[in-house]
Amino acid sequence: MSIVRPTEDDLVRIPMSWEEYLAHDELVPSEYYEGALVLMNHPRRHHQDIVGRLFDVLRETKPVGAGVTIGWGWSPPDVREELIPDLMVHPVTAEDHTFTGTPLLVVEVLSSNRRDDLFAKFVRYARWGARHYWIVDPRDRLLLAFDNHDGTFVETGRHTAGQVTVPYADVAVSIDLDELLAP
Repeated sequence: MSIVRPTEDDLVRIPMSWEEYLAHDELVPSEYYEGALVLMNHPRRHHQDIVGRLFDVLRETKPVGAGVTIGWGWSPPDVREELIPDLMVHPVTAEDHTFTGTPLLVVEVLSSNRRDDLFAKFVRYARWGARHYWIVDPRDRLLLAFDNHDGTFVETGRHTAGQVTVPYADVAVSIDLDELLAP
């Protein structure tokens, strides 16, 4: 298969079946939804810095019996799609390739393709049962927090600067947004 590299502001979507996706062995950043292999650019340094800083905070405050993972695939049972959240707090598991359980928290850091994180992933994460979803927006300097209520996310926090406390599951995470979003 010939792979086309995504442009900076868009994704490349290659239509294929779920079975073709599972057999796909190209080592490229990709997800599978809406009946297509979705290729993305490698995240920029600032994006990765934010993910790393947030990983450190979440790892220090995670609930007992939970793990924190960067960029790990999530595909619930009986769902023929797979997404790769920037960060996921999940029950400890022996799974290695793809997480199939229900995460306590999913986090996306917005980058060039904002539409997918703000709509396509937002809807799927809610429908798939993620208990909490955070969207970190470096451009608008914002952290949005959502709780899942019967398959729909309800906004529970909109944070823009300084020291904030953002709860999820049974923990409250203290985050310095200015430090988190620093260049």
